[in-house]
Amino acid sequence: MLFYYYNIVREENPGATQWLDDIPREKWTLAWDNGKRWGHMTTNLVDSINYVLKKTRNIPISSMVMATYTRCNKFFTYRGRQVEAMMVVGHVYSKVAAKALEDEQSKANTHTVFSFDRRNTRFLVEERQNPRKVQSPSRFAVRLDESWCDYGKFQKLHLPCSHVLVACKYAYHDFARYISHVYTLQQVFHVYERLFGELINEEYWPAYTGQILCPSPYMKITSKGRPKSSQIRTDMDIREQHDQTKKCSYCQTLGHTKRMYSTLLDCALLVTNYVSFCTNYLMYH
Repeated sequence: MLFYYYNIVREENPGATQWLDDIPREKWTLAWDNGKRWGHMTTNLVDSINYVLKKTRNIPISSMVMATYTRCNKFFTYRGRQVEAMMVVGHVYSKVAAKALEDEQSKANTHTVFSFDRRNTRFLVEERQNPRKVQSPSRFAVRLDESWCDYGKFQKLHLPCSHVLVACKYAYHDFARYISHVYTLQQVFHVYERLFGELINEEYWPAYTGQILCPSPYMKITSKGRPKSSQIRTDMDIREQHDQTKKCSYCQTLGHTKRMYSTLLDCALLVTNYVSFCTNYLMYH
């Protein structure tokens, strides 16, 4: 399937396929990532970056770079200290993973397990009727030897769901063996262990000979008119804001607005009445 669309792109734009060939396939395809993305096509990484860099738009480039650097440094320093403190007191998993396991454990107490394997690796887990829910109880197959649950949450998050937890409890298995190592605080700490270097005085900077960038005049903050959106636009949703042709919301005609439409309508009515008056005057005089 990948090569089918790849050939279509190559026929339409050979330069695009050359650009794709320069990027390792394990960086942008699920077929060659060795399961590192767990089958997910999208992430919320952009939302996380927007959270850290909030209120840094519409400022000079040098100030934006400095704000990006200092805020990332502050975030990495704070999170690194937080994770290290949790490891000192004996925590093993991150707060997100610990809270998820706690919620799933409370659900697991209401499940019934039926074993279908002498080695205690395959089970049928039945949910009991919940008086708070209208839906009927469901049954899900759990295969611990394949890290599989019909519910699907176990495969997507690589974190035991309530059905896997109750199956492990029934078979006296340690559920920790089915938790991905990415949820451990040791792995989270590796993300924040690298430090940002302090910035030296500009007098010690080497001479810059590269490209000179200038701010876009369209991003300038104006004191009049409607406020501009602070959303970071990309090539997918960018649009021209200053060259749009006005369109009337009443008659859907380009070139004028609804306010001008009433004026044009009054003028047209005046001209019609004047023509009618002239016609009647000529007929009777």
